[in-house]
Amino acid sequence: MQLWSLLLPLALLCTALASGPECGMDERSRRARRDTRHSRQLLHTAPGTCATRLARGRRSTAGLEPGHVPRRRQQREVKDEEESLTPSRALYFSGQGDQLRLKADVELPRDAFTLQVWLKAEGGQRSPAVIAGLYDKCSYTSRDRGWVLGINTVSDQGNRDPRYFFSLKTDRARKVTTIAAHRSYLPNQWVHLAATYDGRLMRLYVNGAQVATSGEQVGSIFSLLTLKCKVLMLGGNALNQNYRGYVEHFSLWRTARSQKEILLDMEQATHRQDTPLPQLVLQDSLLNVKSNWSPMKDGSSPQTKFSYHHGYLLDTSLDPPLCGQTVCDNTDVIASYNKLPRFRRNKTVRYRVVNLYDDKHQNPTVSQQQIEFQHQHLNEAFSRYNITWELEVLEVKNSSLRHRLILANCDISKIGDENCDPECNHTLTGFDGGDCRHVRHTFFSKKKQNGVCDMDCNYERYNFDGGECCNPEITEVTKTCFDPYSPYRAYLDVNELKNILKLDGSTHLNIFFANSSEEELAGVATWPWDKEALMHLGGIVLNPSFYGIPGHTHTMIHEIGHSLGLYHVFRGISEILSCSDPCMETEPSFETGDLCSDTNPAPKHKLCGDPGPGNDTCGFHSFLNTPFSNFMSYADDDCTDSFTPNQVARMHCYLDLVYQSWQPTKKPAPVAIAPQIVARSSTSVTLEWFPPIDGHFFEREVGSACDLCAEGRVLVQYAFSASSPMPCDPSGHWSPREAEGHPDVEQPCKSSVRTWSPNSAVNQHTVPPACPEPQGCYLQLEFRYPLTPESLTVWVTFVSPDWDSSGAVNDIKLLTVSGKNISLGPQNVFCDIPLTIKLDVGQVGEEVYGIQIYTLDEHLEIDAAMLSSVPHSTLCSGCKPIQYKVVRDPPFQSGSPVVISNLSRRFVDTELSDSTTYRYQVVVVSGLEESEPSPALVYVSGSGYCGDGIIQIELGEECDDMNKINGDGCSLFCLQELSFNCIDEPSRCYFHDGDGVCEEFEQMTSIKDCGVYTPKGFLDQWASNVSVSHHSDQQCPGWVVIGQPAATQTCRTKVIDLNDGVSQYAWYPCTANFQYSHMTQTIFWLKAYFSQPMVAAAVLVHLVTDGTYYLDQKQETIGVQLYDTKEQSHDLGVHVLSCRNNPLIIPVIHDLSHPFYHTQAVLISFSSQFVAISGVALRSFHNFDPITISSCQQGQTYSPAEQ
Repeated sequence: MQLWSLLLPLALLCTALASGPECGMDERSRRARRDTRHSRQLLHTAPGTCATRLARGRRSTAGLEPGHVPRRRQQREVKDEEESLTPSRALYFSGQGDQLRLKADVELPRDAFTLQVWLKAEGGQRSPAVIAGLYDKCSYTSRDRGWVLGINTVSDQGNRDPRYFFSLKTDRARKVTTIAAHRSYLPNQWVHLAATYDGRLMRLYVNGAQVATSGEQVGSIFSLLTLKCKVLMLGGNALNQNYRGYVEHFSLWRTARSQKEILLDMEQATHRQDTPLPQLVLQDSLLNVKSNWSPMKDGSSPQTKFSYHHGYLLDTSLDPPLCGQTVCDNTDVIASYNKLPRFRRNKTVRYRVVNLYDDKHQNPTVSQQQIEFQHQHLNEAFSRYNITWELEVLEVKNSSLRHRLILANCDISKIGDENCDPECNHTLTGFDGGDCRHVRHTFFSKKKQNGVCDMDCNYERYNFDGGECCNPEITEVTKTCFDPYSPYRAYLDVNELKNILKLDGSTHLNIFFANSSEEELAGVATWPWDKEALMHLGGIVLNPSFYGIPGHTHTMIHEIGHSLGLYHVFRGISEILSCSDPCMETEPSFETGDLCSDTNPAPKHKLCGDPGPGNDTCGFHSFLNTPFSNFMSYADDDCTDSFTPNQVARMHCYLDLVYQSWQPTKKPAPVAIAPQIVARSSTSVTLEWFPPIDGHFFEREVGSACDLCAEGRVLVQYAFSASSPMPCDPSGHWSPREAEGHPDVEQPCKSSVRTWSPNSAVNQHTVPPACPEPQGCYLQLEFRYPLTPESLTVWVTFVSPDWDSSGAVNDIKLLTVSGKNISLGPQNVFCDIPLTIKLDVGQVGEEVYGIQIYTLDEHLEIDAAMLSSVPHSTLCSGCKPIQYKVVRDPPFQSGSPVVISNLSRRFVDTELSDSTTYRYQVVVVSGLEESEPSPALVYVSGSGYCGDGIIQIELGEECDDMNKINGDGCSLFCLQELSFNCIDEPSRCYFHDGDGVCEEFEQMTSIKDCGVYTPKGFLDQWASNVSVSHHSDQQCPGWVVIGQPAATQTCRTKVIDLNDGVSQYAWYPCTANFQYSHMTQTIFWLKAYFSQPMVAAAVLVHLVTDGTYYLDQKQETIGVQLYDTKEQSHDLGVHVLSCRNNPLIIPVIHDLSHPFYHTQAVLISFSSQFVAISGVALRSFHNFDPITISSCQQGQTYSPAEQ
C-alpha cells in the first residue's frame, strides 16, 4: 500500500505545526519559557532502553460508571424481567437554599437517638455539607451544639478526601467530637447511613457496617429546658452548608439501635405504618414534604424527582488494586485469564509499519529486509503465547518528512531555553539551539541580514542568525533551520509526524520511527489505558537504528509488551517514587510492582543474571531468582527469551478490553467472572452476572454511536474537542487537548501535565492575576453528539492550596444547539472525586453540544468531562443489544441454552433436582459471534452459597452478610475486607482499627487501639527528657516527645506544611527558615534521655511525618547515635525514613569482644524540616542475653509493618 504525496508537503507541514489545540496566539515575546511550577515535573527520560512513561496509581474515575452498586441489600422477591433501570421517587437537594426545617410538633430525642437515611450524594460538595443536623437556634456563642451527619474533608488541604462524618457536642461538653468513615464517599451511588448515640458511645454505620466509634461525649444531648431551642435540619443548615444529592427514607429514633436492628431496618425500605413503634420519633419517605418539613425563610423546597437505579442485587464494580489502572488489573479478573486457557486462545492482531521515503521512492527509513526480519522474530516470540501479528506496510513518499530529523523524546519547547537538554542535543537541532554548546562571542551585527546563513550565529541568542538560517531562499533549511518556531525547521517532534499522517489507530497498532540524540533510546510505547491508545497519536515509536537488526529485535517485542499492558519487571523496585510508595514490591504480587505474581522483585540492570551485591534498595540487600531473561527486563537479546504466564494473561486481557478493533474477528469480549447466586428458594435459584469486561452493551456499527450507549440506552460521551483563549505552553503540556477523551491523570490532587491549566504559558513575573475577576479563565469542551443531558461529570484534579472546595470553579455554562448559554453557577469541587451535576430537563430541555468551565484559580487543572443523556436516548434507539446465553450442565429440559435478549443480567432457574451438581456459564452473543464462556459457577442444589448468611468455611468464606456488595466489610465473594472484622451469622462487620477496643487479633498491629506492641521478653522504656535543636514553647515544644506517643496519630507522607496541630503530639523544627535551610543543608537533631540506663537491644523512633515534601520525592534519612553512661557515642548508622516502616526499629548489634555499655541517651539527626517525631523508646531484654542480641541480623527484629 502506498500513500502518494505529490503536492508540495510544506503547506501540510506548516498546517501540522500550527494545528493542535486551539489556543490564544502565542506571541514571540512569550518565547522565554516560563519557569515550570515545581510540582509540574516534566517527563524527562533518562538515557535507557525504553522511554515509555511510568504509569502510577489508579485513575480518578470514581463515579464514572453509574449504577454499579445495588440500591438495596435485602433479598426481596426477584422478578424474571428486565430491571436494568427502574425509577423511584426521592427528594433531590440542589444545594442552593432548599434545606428544610422540621416542624415544631415533634419532640426531638435528647438522651439517645438513631438517625437513618438512604442517600445518593453528588460528586463535589460544600465542605462541610450537612445531610441532617440538630441545632440550637437560641445560642449564638456555641453554634456546634447538637449533632450533624454530613460530608467533610479530613485532609489538611480542604479539597481532598471527603468522607461521611458524624459530629456531636452535648450542651455540657467543652468541645465537639467528630468521627468519620474509613474512606472517601463514592459519588452517585446509593448508600445507607446510620448514626447512633446512647449517652456514652457515638457510632457511624455505612451500609450496615460500623465504620467509626467514639466515647468522648457522655450524658444527655440537651436538657428538657432547652427543648424549644432545638431545631432539626435536613439538607443543610442556617449557614448554607448545604448538601447536594438525593435523600430517601429518613427515620429518627429515640433509642440507639443496635447493628443487628440497623441491618433489619435496611432490609425494609419502609416500616409498615400500622405497626406502633413508640421509640420511632419520625419516619418519612419524603414524598409529602410539606406535612413534616418547612423551607427556610426566602428558601425553596427540594424537588421530588425520579431516581434511576437498577434492580440488581450484585455489585458489579471491579476495582483495580491501588497500583493498577483498569479492570484487567483486578485480581479476580486476571485470575480468570490465568486459570482458563480458553481466555488465551489464539488472537490475530494487525500492525502497520510506517516507512518514510523521499518523493522518488528512494531512501527508506528502514529496509524491506529489516521489516521482514523483525516480523519473523516478532511472531516467533508471540506465537507460542497464542498471539499472531499480521503485518501491513505503509509507504509514505514525502521528501520533506524524510529529510527531517524525527525526534522521539525531545520536548521541542526546550530547544533554545538556555538549559542543555541531553535528549535534544543533536546536530540538526543546533545542539539544543546552542544550549549544549559554549557559544563564543561573535560580531553578530556585522553578519546580521547579510543574505547568508552564518552557522556561528545560528543559535537562539542570535535569533538563529536573524532568521536567515530558516529562509528556504537562502539556505537548505533541512540542514540549517534550528528555530523551534519556524515551519521550515530541520526536525519534527514525533507527535507532529503523527498529526501530519493522521493514521487511524483503531484498526492497527501503528509503528513509527524516530531518532533520539542518545542512540540508547530504542522505543516509546502507548499504554492501553492512555486516551491516545486507539487514536492517530497512539502507537509505538522505535529507533530505526535498532529495528530489524540482529541482536536488537527484542526491543520491539518489549515495546509491544507495554502496549499490551505489561510493566517493566523492575517497576516495584526501580520505578517507585520512594520507599513509602504503596507500589513497592517486597514479594511477587498481583497488587504491587509489575502486577504479576510470577516475577520476583528486581532492580533495573542490564546484566544476564541476578544483580550482585551493592544494589541496596529500600532495605533489600540481595535479589535472587530475578526475571532477567524476561522480555520486559533491560537485558540484551541474547538473554531475554520469554514472558511469564501472568504476563501472557495480562496481554490477552487487554486485547479483549481495549484492542478488539485491531483483530480481524468480531468476537465479543467475555464475562470474566463466574455468575453469582443472589437468591434461592426451595424450587429455584437466581443468578446474576457481570457485564462483558469491555463494558459494551450494544453491537458496534461503523458510523453509529452504539459503542457509547450504556444500559438503559443512556449515551455517555467524553469531550472530543477542546479550546481556550488562554495561550498554550509551547510543549503542549496543560493544553486544552489534554482535557479531551477519558480521564487519564494517574494521581489526582497532584499537578499533572496531562490536564488543561490556564497557567500553562503565563509568564510567572506577570503581576496581574492570570484569571482576573469576575469571569476568570475558561475552557470550552465540545461533544461529538449533541444530546438532551441528564448529568454532567467534570474531573478537576488539581486546585491551588489557596482555594478550598469552593470558588475555584466559578461557573459552568451549557452551550445549546439553539445558541443559548445556560449558566449552572459556581461549583464546589474535590480534586480526588469528580464533580457531578444533575441537570434538570425542565431547566435544560434541549440538546447541548458543549460546555464552558470558568475558573479564577490560574493553577486549576481539568482532566476530562463527560456528558450523559437522559435514558432511552434517540441516538441509542436503533442499537441492537448484545444477548446473553446461559449454559447449564446438565442441560436445561429444552436441551438448549437460555438466551436473554433484553440486556437483563439475571436468570431464575426453576428446573432443579435435589442434591444435583449444576455448572452455569454465561456467553456473550453479538450478531453471529459468541464470546468465550465465562468461568463456571458450580452449585449443588439445596446446599449453601456465598450470600445465604451462613459461613461455609469449606467454600473459602470468611464472612457472609447476606448480600453481594463490596465496601461493607464483607466482600461480594464473602471475604473480610481490609481492617474489618466480622462476627455472627449473618455477619455483622465493623472497622476495627481505631475503634478504641484492643482485640487479641490486633495486639501486634494496631497502635491506635492497643498502643505500641512490645514483644515478649523485652522492655520498652520511653524518653523521660529531651533536648532539641529548634525549640519554641508555643509552636514546637520538645517536651511533647516525652513518654509514649499518642496512639491515634497516623504517619503522613508528602506533606505541604506542618501546622500547629502537629506540635501538640510531635516535635518538628518549626523555627527553621525553609528557604535558608534548603540552601545551607541545616542539620536538625533531637536527643532523648532515659531514666534507667540499659544495654540496648533496639531503638524505636515513632514518626508522624516521614520528611517527604509534596513537591519533592526525595527520601529522607536519619542518623542515630547512642550515648552511654560515660558520654561516649556509638554510631548506629543512617536509616531511611518511611511511613511504611513506622515505628522505625533500629537493632543494636553488640561487639562481644568489647565490654557492654549501658545506653542513657539517643541522638537523632536529620536534614528535612518535614520530619516530625512523636516518641523515642529504648528497647532492652528483660533478661539480658548478649549472645542472642549479637546473633540478630537486620530484618530479624520485630516490626509491626511486617505483620
